[in-house]
Amino acid sequence: MLKEKKLPYLILFFIVLLRIICFRNKEILLLTGILILFSTLFWWVKLNSFPNDYQENQAVSISLVPDTIKVDGAVLSFEGKLGIKKDPVLITYILKNEKEKNFIENNKKTLIITGKVELAELSGNRNLNGFDYSKYLENKGHFKRYNLNEIIRIKSYDNKWYQIFGKLKEWRRACFIHNKNHFEELTQSYLNSLIFGFQNNGPGNYQKTWRDLGVAHLFSLSGMHIYFFLFIFDYLLLRCAMTKENLFKWNLLFTFFVMIMTGLGPGMVRAGLQHITKQLNRKYECKLSNLDCWSIALFINSLFDPYVLLTVGGQLTYYMTFLIIMLNPIIKKIKQPFLKFLSFNIILSTLSLPLIWYHFYEWNFLSFFMNLVLGSFILCLLMPILLISFLLSFVFRGYHFLFVERFLILFQKIGNTLNDIDFSHQVVGKLPLTLLVILIVSQLLILREFEKNHFKISLKFCFLSSVTLLMPFYKYMNPSGIIAFVDIGQGDAIFLQLPHHKGNYLLDTGGRLDFKVEDWQKRSDKRGADYTLIPFLKSRGVKKIDTVFISHAHEDHFGDLDRVSDAFNIKSLYFGEGTANQVNFKKMLNYQGLDRANKKIIKTNNSWSKEGVSLKCLFPDKKGDGQNNDSLVMMLTIKNKKFLLTGDLEKEGEQQLMANPEIDLKADVLKAGHHGSKTSTHPEFLERVAPELVTISCGLNNRYNHPSEETIENLDNHGIPYYETDEQGMIYFTWNKYKKNISSVKTIK
Repeated sequence: MLKEKKLPYLILFFIVLLRIICFRNKEILLLTGILILFSTLFWWVKLNSFPNDYQENQAVSISLVPDTIKVDGAVLSFEGKLGIKKDPVLITYILKNEKEKNFIENNKKTLIITGKVELAELSGNRNLNGFDYSKYLENKGHFKRYNLNEIIRIKSYDNKWYQIFGKLKEWRRACFIHNKNHFEELTQSYLNSLIFGFQNNGPGNYQKTWRDLGVAHLFSLSGMHIYFFLFIFDYLLLRCAMTKENLFKWNLLFTFFVMIMTGLGPGMVRAGLQHITKQLNRKYECKLSNLDCWSIALFINSLFDPYVLLTVGGQLTYYMTFLIIMLNPIIKKIKQPFLKFLSFNIILSTLSLPLIWYHFYEWNFLSFFMNLVLGSFILCLLMPILLISFLLSFVFRGYHFLFVERFLILFQKIGNTLNDIDFSHQVVGKLPLTLLVILIVSQLLILREFEKNHFKISLKFCFLSSVTLLMPFYKYMNPSGIIAFVDIGQGDAIFLQLPHHKGNYLLDTGGRLDFKVEDWQKRSDKRGADYTLIPFLKSRGVKKIDTVFISHAHEDHFGDLDRVSDAFNIKSLYFGEGTANQVNFKKMLNYQGLDRANKKIIKTNNSWSKEGVSLKCLFPDKKGDGQNNDSLVMMLTIKNKKFLLTGDLEKEGEQQLMANPEIDLKADVLKAGHHGSKTSTHPEFLERVAPELVTISCGLNNRYNHPSEETIENLDNHGIPYYETDEQGMIYFTWNKYKKNISSVKTIK
């Protein structure tokens, strides 16, 4: 598990070590030896700090970290210290009643919970370029997640006066609860993120708006924010006639205080450590450069968090500050202040694009402008308003804070309006790792050589910037196409992309069947598509979908259509006549995001052909009820392979399909109907189709036990290999426009 994670550090280590040896400075070599010794010690401690395995339903003690509590409906999650060794783990618990929920939501103290736990199965990456939950937890230091099945006893723990870290964690939690009780929804969201570093804590569109505009980093606490707090702190102490000698000590202590109270995020830790290093350097005249201070901050951070550079936040905060350090000597040569400010922001934004594209797949042209304006707005206006409101809320309570809410609503509306400008938003897709490395190495080489020949390097920089800005068009040069059975859990979603990005087609969107629950159990509006289908499509460079086909009117096939329409421009939407008459689907058709889509009822024998790929509708041949046996059946032909896509078709529908002698059902690949249920994929149908392999779309550990034993037995009896999304993750085939055959089947696992 750790070999893959250590590789980037080992490569970086040997490059730096080689450079130091070639330098042949005895003092540096001695210092390097000492640092390597300490690094090895810390790595050894980390390698031996993996949590113990606890037997299922074994009673253990859990120390709950209060500022990590998250409650979503009836689901509680928190970070805790497990057992005698105090192993850092993530705990999930299903709340039993509303009283229990209210207690947890209003808890400000460290709790010691005695309960029975079992190790939870962590789902890794299940789709191409998808979200890897297990790696995400590992990078945060949580190598295991446990389900808390039963609480035996809960008691509060009073942190002693010397347990400062625990006390500050409780204060941070208390501030979160205070904001929830004294401010409107949007105000508390901005307060919690910009002042206390809580993420994903408010209305979904709040952070999504700024993320889509490419300025989410301005709302993540970092250097800009820590200097805001330090400026106010220093100003107040100086006004109280404190000497600079004492101010220096209090400044360092306050920096640690701010780092903890804002959640110890990568940006805040980097900024805090870098500030402390600079202060010590200035105090003791160590003659360290800005780059030296940056390096020391990274080194110290890596000692205590070896995975910091494996997180997106860690990579962005350290790379962006490195670029700032390298750019400062260049920008200083520009005399005019506004031109200097403008050049700095444009160059920095351009240089950061490859890393942003690699992780987030998209970019907004307006981010250049937004970075210029929004940073100053947040620092000079928004944060002071929020901080003053927070402090006043302990004295005054009530109506006057509605002004802040109205102001933030207006601010959010401006962001939403800018975000609706379609032409400015570009979905680049995932850059190949080799291309990312080439671009970053080129940036570093050019910045390093800038002092030697200013004119020639300027030309090289302009060329590199031009190449970078042309990256959104890279996807149009890709001659590969893909047909993918996306793992979206218990549901269907099949994606077809033509070579050179000449067409994007989606058959079903997946979705979640809603079960009736009490109000206190209702979860936030998070969908599977947000973590599975949408990131995959964006990684393929999709901005618009030419056609979406809906097989029938069940939510696990069309339930996430609204989410997909929010993320992409859908040109055409096709569905059966029976589906169109279902109340639940009619409601979806009225969704605002689908207003621009061309909605059509699909008929039998309707067909499409483009770039050597054809798609034909075989069924239903009459108006149905929009249920399983009214599913669209499509025959997809790509080069030398035929794919029969059957939706949720069951035995009755299969018999109707076989009853039509004019339909040739022979196919190389069969998508099993109804997720491999025992009601579908019967022996007679298998004999008629005679597939070389079968794909089954079903969710991991689904409640329906799909695929059924009967279906698997039928496939085994016919000697047909099968692939399941619950076992293998995404199932896909690729082809090259300039090659004769399509690839053999590929899977993620």
